[in-house]
Amino acid sequence: MALDAAIGIGEEATYGTAPTSTIGYEGKADSWKVAKEFIESVGFRRGMQTARADRRNIVTMGGEGELEVDLLDVGAAALLRAAFDKYSFTDTETARVHVFETAPVSQSPSFTAQMIRPTVDGTEVAYRHVGCVATEWELTAETESAVTLNVSFDFQDVSHSSAPAQALPITYPTVARPYDWTRTAITLTRAGAPVALDAGKLSLTGDRGMKTDRRFLRANALKKTPVRAAVPTYEGELEGEFSADSLKLYEAFVAGEVIGFRTDLTGLTPGTSLKIECPAIQFTGESPEASVDDVTVHTLPFRVLDPGDGTPAIRLTYTEPKPAAPAKAMSTPDKE
Repeated sequence: MALDAAIGIGEEATYGTAPTSTIGYEGKADSWKVAKEFIESVGFRRGMQTARADRRNIVTMGGEGELEVDLLDVGAAALLRAAFDKYSFTDTETARVHVFETAPVSQSPSFTAQMIRPTVDGTEVAYRHVGCVATEWELTAETESAVTLNVSFDFQDVSHSSAPAQALPITYPTVARPYDWTRTAITLTRAGAPVALDAGKLSLTGDRGMKTDRRFLRANALKKTPVRAAVPTYEGELEGEFSADSLKLYEAFVAGEVIGFRTDLTGLTPGTSLKIECPAIQFTGESPEASVDDVTVHTLPFRVLDPGDGTPAIRLTYTEPKPAAPAKAMSTPDKE
């Protein structure tokens, strides 16, 4: 049952080699599935009824998984680290400020994802997925809902064990609260001037352009580390009421103008916040839509573009309380 299931991810120092512990996330679905391929040989043979049992080899092809969570104001840094190309952080007296950015070259590490699945008779089976590399992500904010983050992973291999000692430890934040729509604000700027939009929904997605099927004739079925092989695509969509102010956004769309986008989230845990900045977005459609039983709705899909001045296409700043310093070991005085 869900009360006994758990998922955590831990950063790998080497692709495909599990760390010693994981950070727990409160996933909403279990989509981690292994992929197997059968190599089958069939030829002319007298008396053959169908493919022979000794002519099929099974090959591990890795697999895919997805981590879908309500975005918490504490403890989400590792998952964001997987989704973005570049990462840095600074510490203040009370806070740690994480900065995640898109970049020409991906520097994000691989992770191990451990999914603990309980059996109906009370046994917990830990499935350890190694070599997890984020391929896509989506962040969504909508009225009357928590802000959600969904990160899709490709993984190299998976093993499982029902021995409790084989499960990696899972650490959760002591206190964390979900971001929600009531503390989410959107800012759009056209030619440097703010443009108001009463938006009820925001989505932002990223396809990181990763090549995941890097298999070779090397006496080993496991694939090598995914690498970027295509131009990443970052897109989004805003949905809100059509007003005299939002008309300016339609005009920006038909003129092909590039405008600025920013969203700010304020956490309930003191000192926490999240900020997403996209200095160059371009609307890709569409016209406002009138209705006989509602106000006119303005749906604005957009593409996130490289601003061309060296700044990132997307910068996400995640501020959470500064982690407590590890306790120092007590030294034993020398005996005289």
